[in-house]
Amino acid sequence: MPNIVNVGYDSTNYYVIETSATKLLIDVGWPGTLPKLLHALERTGIALSGIAYLLATHYHPDHAGLAQELKQKGLKLIVLENQVAAIPMLKQYIKPKYGYVDITLHDNIHVHTTESRQFLCRLGMEGEIIATPGHSDDSVTLILDTGAAFIGDLPPVPISDDLIHPALQSLERLRAYKVRMLYPGHGPIRPLV
Repeated sequence: MPNIVNVGYDSTNYYVIETSATKLLIDVGWPGTLPKLLHALERTGIALSGIAYLLATHYHPDHAGLAQELKQKGLKLIVLENQVAAIPMLKQYIKPKYGYVDITLHDNIHVHTTESRQFLCRLGMEGEIIATPGHSDDSVTLILDTGAAFIGDLPPVPISDDLIHPALQSLERLRAYKVRMLYPGHGPIRPLV
């Protein structure tokens, strides 16, 4: 069973999933906050050099702002098919004074959602990554077979009674995967109700 460690800071949660084979970081902070991430890792006893992979649940500044800086430190960025177009647009959300470093596109690990189970298996994780639009079109959720789901900013409760609302449909998909616990980008871990 993987070990899950929250290494978040400020108002955002970031998670390290540790298996016997590797470590995966889910989401990273705003540009210019690398010292805060390093401090959070140190506080939990995790070395940045021991983390091999990074997955952004979506490409907004508080979840992917440090992605390229971490790639330059050796982490490999996992990108799903519904995220590719969102990466270049991230720059428009960040003021130049924050020192955002553009995410390069040619050196990422591109994984199709239909192949995510096999990819995660190679990392020693049992689960898959699925598209979960609702907060943004590029949102993805990593679901472990243990019932844990890393949802980024997907609203953890229905925000609309509209049955065709993307967030509601994404939550229904999580229920179909028998998700029990939601690990959100903001706020406490909670059960899926």
